[in-house]
Amino acid sequence: MALFLIERSFAEQLDLTGEDVRVIEDINEQRPRIVLVGMGTPKQELWVDRYGGRLEDCVVWTVGSLFDYVSGHTPRAPRWLADNGLEWIFRLAIEPNRMWRRYLLGNPVFLRRVLDESRRPAA
Repeated sequence: MALFLIERSFAEQLDLTGEDVRVIEDINEQRPRIVLVGMGTPKQELWVDRYGGRLEDCVVWTVGSLFDYVSGHTPRAPRWLADNGLEWIFRLAIEPNRMWRRYLLGNPVFLRRVLDESRRPAA
């Protein structure tokens, strides 16, 4: 199984114009079956939305911080936190400057939207 990896440090060099064309050509020349995109949210989703359709015959998977975890660059939460859906607390504690907006502002907005959606009558 062939893989092609796009990770954060490489993604920071992309200008979402000419450089991306070269990356897409390179991916298509190598003909991977799976492309893992780990640029961080929302950059990776925006990149896949914009360029994923130009990738030939492969599955594109956004993987967030997977490369940071596998490389040992970012520590994983204790298993009991992760198993109970609380890994975000650990990430907030180790990267407060980067994560506070996502978790302290974003989570309540997300929960509100879920609640609003759950109250909508079925179509």
